[in-house]
Amino acid sequence: MTDDASPQKPADWSDRSYYLAMPDGIRLAVSLYFPGRAPPTRPAPTLLVLTRYGRARFRRTGDPGGLDTWLAEGYVLAIVDVRGSTASFGARDSEIGPDEQRDAETVIAHLAAQPWSDGKVVMTGVSYTANTSDMATTRDAPALVAAIPRQTDFDFWELFWPGGIANDSMFLDWSDGVYEIDFGRPRLQLGAVAVAAQDGADVRLRPADAARLFPTLQPVDEDADGALLQDAVSTREAERRHWAAADYADAAFRDDKGRNGHSFFDAGTGAHLAAVRRQGKPVQYWGSWVDANTAEGALNRYRATPDIPSVVIITPNDHGGACSGDPFHPDRHESVPSLAEQSRWHLEFARDVLAGRRPARVIRYYVLGAAVFRETPVWPPEGAEPVRFLLDAGGTLTHDDPAPGVDAYAVDTSASTGKENRWYQFTRPAYGDRREEDRKLVTYDSAPLAEDTELAGWPVVTLRMRAATDDPAVFAYIEDVAPDGRVTYITEGQIRAIHRRPADPATLPYDPGPAPHAFTRAAALPVVPGETFTLAFKLFATAALIRRGHRIRLAIAGADRDTFAPIPAGQPEHFTIHRGGPEPSGITLPLRPWR
Repeated sequence: MTDDASPQKPADWSDRSYYLAMPDGIRLAVSLYFPGRAPPTRPAPTLLVLTRYGRARFRRTGDPGGLDTWLAEGYVLAIVDVRGSTASFGARDSEIGPDEQRDAETVIAHLAAQPWSDGKVVMTGVSYTANTSDMATTRDAPALVAAIPRQTDFDFWELFWPGGIANDSMFLDWSDGVYEIDFGRPRLQLGAVAVAAQDGADVRLRPADAARLFPTLQPVDEDADGALLQDAVSTREAERRHWAAADYADAAFRDDKGRNGHSFFDAGTGAHLAAVRRQGKPVQYWGSWVDANTAEGALNRYRATPDIPSVVIITPNDHGGACSGDPFHPDRHESVPSLAEQSRWHLEFARDVLAGRRPARVIRYYVLGAAVFRETPVWPPEGAEPVRFLLDAGGTLTHDDPAPGVDAYAVDTSASTGKENRWYQFTRPAYGDRREEDRKLVTYDSAPLAEDTELAGWPVVTLRMRAATDDPAVFAYIEDVAPDGRVTYITEGQIRAIHRRPADPATLPYDPGPAPHAFTRAAALPVVPGETFTLAFKLFATAALIRRGHRIRLAIAGADRDTFAPIPAGQPEHFTIHRGGPEPSGITLPLRPWR
C-alpha cells in the first residue's frame, strides 16, 4: 500500500491505486481511500465514483462538499478513471459510450468481491460523475444498491441542443477542455474551474510532468515514474479514436449520430429507460432550477419510472451545488440546503437503502423567491391549475379575448442572458435586473397580481406568427416585474421553429410534459418565409413565488448571443406575432394561491 502520510504525497493521494482490466483488456485506473487510511477489518460498504476528470480531483480532502463524511460513515471510497480518460487506457470514441457503460458492471463486481467489502456499492457524483452513476442503474450489477446522481444530464442531447439550438458557449469550451485533459496536457482552466497545477505540462513528452498535473492526473502505485500513464495517453493518440467537437457539428437532431458514429442522446439515461425500470435501483436525484436542464431531467426521470423508489431534490444552486443562484436573492451565495445539510441527506438516504428500507417517492423542491422547500408526490404539484394569458395590444397580457392585431419585432441579435446563466455551468448563475436587456425583446405584462401566487410546473407558450427566414429560432422568458420596475428572471424555453410539429408522447423516449416535440430529422417541418404558422412549446419547469402587486412578464427573443449559435446564421430576422383571432397567441401558466 502507498504510504499516503508521506510528506511528498499530496493530501488527496489515494491509499491504494492499481489498474483493473476490463473484459476486452482495457485497463482502468482505480484509487481506493480507506477509513483510517487502512483497509477495514470488518465488512464495509463502498462508495463508487466513475470520473473523466481525474480520480484525485474528486477526493477533495477537507472540502465541505467533498467525501470526508462518507469515510467517517465507514465507507471505502473507490474512484475510477473511465476508459480513454486521464490515467486509464483505451480510446474515447464518445462520452459514456457502450463500452464505458459496460465497464461499470465489471468495476462494481470487482469492488463487491474485495475482502474488506460487505458486497454493497452506492454510487454518486456531480455532473459527469452523476451521469455515470445514473447510467450504472441501467446495468446488470446486483451489488449496486443505490445511486445519488447530482446535477445530471438525463437527456444529454438537450444540454447541448436545447430546443434544437446549439449551446455553443458550453459545448465548445467543455469539449475542447476535456480533449486536452485526455491527452495529458490540461490547460489551467476549464471554464471557471482550475484543472491543472501548471501550464505547459505534457505527459506525452515528459512522464514526470504527471506530478505537476495532480490532481487531474495521478499514476497508479506500480507506475512510480509515470511511464504507464504516458503509455495510456500516447496509445490513445496513436489510435486517433478520440471524439472532438467537430464530430457533432452536423448533429442538430436528437436522432443524428456524429461523425464518430455516436449520438449524445444515447449517453444519457433518457435513452435507456427500459433498463432503468428493469433494474429498479433506488435513487436520490438532484437538480436545480437554474442549472441547465438538470431539474427538467430529474422530473422527467421521476415521472417515467413510477415504480422506482426515487427522491428528487431540486435546489436553486449552481452546477456544483456549492452556492445559490436564486434570481430573487442575488446577494445570497450560500448553497441551499447547506453543503453540510446536503451531505446529511445523502447519508440518510444511503443508510435507509443499506438497512433495507424502501425510500418513499417524493419531490422536494425549492421555491424561487420564497426561500423554502416544499414536497409533492407528483409533478406538477396538486392545485397548480393552468391559467391562460393572451397577448394583447400595448404589450399586455389579458384573460379576455383580445382584438385581432399584430406586433412586429426586428430580432435584435445582441440580446443576451449574459455569460453567467444556467447554460454555461462553470459559473454561478447571476441574471441580475433584466429590465434593460428586455428593451431588446418584445414583452407582454400581466396586471398586478391580487395575491401572492405560486408558479409551479411547466409554462407553455403558443405563438401564431410569421418569420422572414425559413429557419427561425424563438426564445421565451418568464419574468417577475416588481412595483419598482426590477425585472427578475424565472425560467425560459427555446425552440428552433422547424421542430414545431406536435408529437405523440407515446412515440417519444419519455413523456417530456406539455407541448412535446420529437426533435428528429424526420419530424422537421420547414418554415416558409412570410407564411403564418403556429408554434407551441414548453418552458423549463420551475417553482417561484410571485408576490402580490408584481406582474408576470412574457419576453420573446430571436437570439441569445452569448450562449446559443445564431439561427439563422448571418441573416436578419423579423417576427410578426399575431394577437387575438381564432388562434390567439398566449401563455399558459400553472398557478395556485400561495399558502
